[in-house]
Amino acid sequence: MTRKRKLLLCTTSVSFLLGGCLGMDSEQTNTNQDGLDRPKDIYESVLTYTGDGYDLPGGEKNEAFAKEHEDEVVKATKDFLKKEYNIDVKVHNIVGNKDGVTVFYESTGRIHFYATAIVPIDVRNEKVLADSVWTLEGEVEDAIRGGLYGYIMADEFKELDKLMVGFTEDFPIVGRTQESLENVRAKGYETPYYFTQSIDLDEAINPVYDLYKRDPDTPKDELKAAYESEKFNPKYYSVAIQFFMNEPDAQPSQEIVDSIVKALEENENIPNGSYSVHLNDHYVTKAKSSGNKENTLGYGPPNNIVKE
Repeated sequence: MTRKRKLLLCTTSVSFLLGGCLGMDSEQTNTNQDGLDRPKDIYESVLTYTGDGYDLPGGEKNEAFAKEHEDEVVKATKDFLKKEYNIDVKVHNIVGNKDGVTVFYESTGRIHFYATAIVPIDVRNEKVLADSVWTLEGEVEDAIRGGLYGYIMADEFKELDKLMVGFTEDFPIVGRTQESLENVRAKGYETPYYFTQSIDLDEAINPVYDLYKRDPDTPKDELKAAYESEKFNPKYYSVAIQFFMNEPDAQPSQEIVDSIVKALEENENIPNGSYSVHLNDHYVTKAKSSGNKENTLGYGPPNNIVKE
């Protein structure tokens, strides 16, 4: 049986957004409203941030031990995910937590997503507890659902990706680095500009998910045929868009946010879902991989952009 546990945010690697927080990173930071003079030990430019400095409480000893036994940790992660979910992964990063290490990985098959697994460590007895690997409750399942939606709606997501790149050409804004997605984000189906969330109440995608679980080699046309579009409810599928100002001294612009929202509302070729938009200043909080600060501008719950 798959090991799934709920873990308080202070001890977890990552937490999917809950309730009214769609589109925002979970923590607030004590930041000057003007967004300037960022301390280098706390903040880093979004253009260079790759995940260095990301931290989980109480994980120093476990991380040091895991780095010395990296092959064991990676093997334990891959074996667990292959057995429980029949997925192959590439491990990008290992971060210590109070119970062991959080392993950030990327799926390598046709269904693409980022997620985590927790590998417990017994430092006292110098053991990687390979038989006790587990995942946060629902994280992998939701990531697979999001990946499946991206797979069967590839044309719509290409249109969304094109729109995102267009925003960076039209406005002085940027997305995250690819390296930060790989090393510390673990938000499921994700690009430098957005991530998605599909929960188990999504009756439209669940038949696709069930078919994929039974046979991961199911042809794409059969997966698409299993999708029950008439049951789609946008509140169960979210697309959280986040941009950053591309200059160190630039402040988030409401005019840019409004332009992005208007373009999303008018585009009928992007995937159905509930969209939120947030624009941060130029900096990422290194320890939490968060762009959210007091000066962040947003358009989201309860006024999401709904496409159905």
